[in-house]
Amino acid sequence: MESVFGLVRHPGNDALFRAVEMSLVSTLAGRPLHIHAEGLRGTGKTTIMRRVRKALPRIRRIRGCLYNCDPSAPHCPVHRGLSPEEVAALGEERVPMPFLEISHAAKIGTVVGSIDLSRLVSATHPEAALLPGTIPQAHRGILFVDEINRLAETSPELADVLLDVMGTRPGRVQIEETGLPPVELPVLVSVWAASNPDEEPGPLEEIRRQLSDRFDFAIYTDRPSDPEVVEQILAAAEAGEARPPRIADTKAELWRTRLTLRTADLRQVTIPPGIRRQVAALYSQFDLESLRGVEAIQAGIRLSACLDGRREVQPEDLLRVVPMALRHRVDPELLRRVTSYLAEGLAPAETPAPLAAASGGPATAPGRTRFPGLSFGGVLAEPARPLPAGAEPGTGRPSPGAAAGTGPGPDGRAEGVTGAAPAQTAASAAGTGPAPDPGPAGGPPTGPDAGTRSGDLQAAGSRGPVDPGTGAARLASGAGAQPGEGTHGRAGGSWLHRALARLRVRPSLPDPATLPPQAPPNPARPLSALAPEDWVRTEEELGHP
Repeated sequence: MESVFGLVRHPGNDALFRAVEMSLVSTLAGRPLHIHAEGLRGTGKTTIMRRVRKALPRIRRIRGCLYNCDPSAPHCPVHRGLSPEEVAALGEERVPMPFLEISHAAKIGTVVGSIDLSRLVSATHPEAALLPGTIPQAHRGILFVDEINRLAETSPELADVLLDVMGTRPGRVQIEETGLPPVELPVLVSVWAASNPDEEPGPLEEIRRQLSDRFDFAIYTDRPSDPEVVEQILAAAEAGEARPPRIADTKAELWRTRLTLRTADLRQVTIPPGIRRQVAALYSQFDLESLRGVEAIQAGIRLSACLDGRREVQPEDLLRVVPMALRHRVDPELLRRVTSYLAEGLAPAETPAPLAAASGGPATAPGRTRFPGLSFGGVLAEPARPLPAGAEPGTGRPSPGAAAGTGPGPDGRAEGVTGAAPAQTAASAAGTGPAPDPGPAGGPPTGPDAGTRSGDLQAAGSRGPVDPGTGAARLASGAGAQPGEGTHGRAGGSWLHRALARLRVRPSLPDPATLPPQAPPNPARPLSALAPEDWVRTEEELGHP
């Protein structure tokens, strides 16, 4: 569908349109919301952000103030000490929210501020005064930076200024000039940025990770996949100048009024305690590095509910906001685990369809049993899917000699079976491949498929409660192997794999006890000490078939 900016809104850029609306509402409410649009070149990231300038909401300021001082809380060097009566005498005005840009050729003086030379060389009344730069003049508005990944590499001093502006709410900017005392100003400005991570110098999180973390949301803008959408885009571009200005102004005014009304409703949006606890649990369960991630999630879910006209946050808001808040803070696999974990909290019918595309991976299949995964160092594991009661390993068919009283217990395991080996893999349970040899009692599975089924494993992202009497509780407490559980050796596997076997879980990494002697943590050997069979050869050396 066509937006009020004369652009076509489609599934590839819908998230960016929504993030723009959320940032404008949040900025009007007094809390800057920083957004970073990434994607292939030519997908309309910069066009969408710059086109918003035509329909920006209006703000109140002291008449003629270059710093956009709020009449109820003046902050600039000129008006900060005035009484309410003096401010009222100056008057106020309503102006569009400021929208300014920082170019790659900008200097520190033009971005932060410098001496006002026109007043310094005035013939009638010369005086030393400050001229506010781009950032102070963007107070209570939007500051846009295109190709921010290149700016972070070529102008590190400007990136440092942005770190101060985006680090706190309100941010701060300090103007220093020779002969004048330093002036520090609070700034409430939402920073918008765009970049092409597939081009030089690379993604922003790899160039300046601190700056990337300052952005609340990172939104991937994709190309349209529907030919009908492309046809609408071409038609809109051809009719751009032919559209009657009065109709465009009316649409912009309606959109501007809608955002202003939503800003008033934002204060009434509440977060249920259960959802707030779930947001807090994400930080600890998935070992998120930055608290800014969960703070962005909390602000985003309130804005999402507000834009939908609701007074209370719902779980669907989490699924919509979390991918944008964590995409630039965690790796894709962890993001997939987080979104799958949140999706499992909803009924299958309530899970939004775009979840898989937003999270960068497929969502957990409906009805799948969730297991709070275990993590011991670098080993991540989850339990194998148990065979049906009485099923014959490797076939999935009932065993002819199955005991009559054998059946699944409350925990899904077969009752009445003693000395059972760890559960078979999903492929073995379905009868699609041979079952691995369970190996010695209490040891890890062996055989041709042992340690090679990591593709069937899904590392879970939380640590669930464990029975104090089980091996998991002893592992969590650091007790290690108990008397009578065997000793570490190559024949029986490491204590870690024996413990995982008792918990009916499969490791996604090979058993350290079975690794070759030259593998870490043993000291590395020089090339001259390696046998020919230990060498790693390239395809060019081996020759193409």
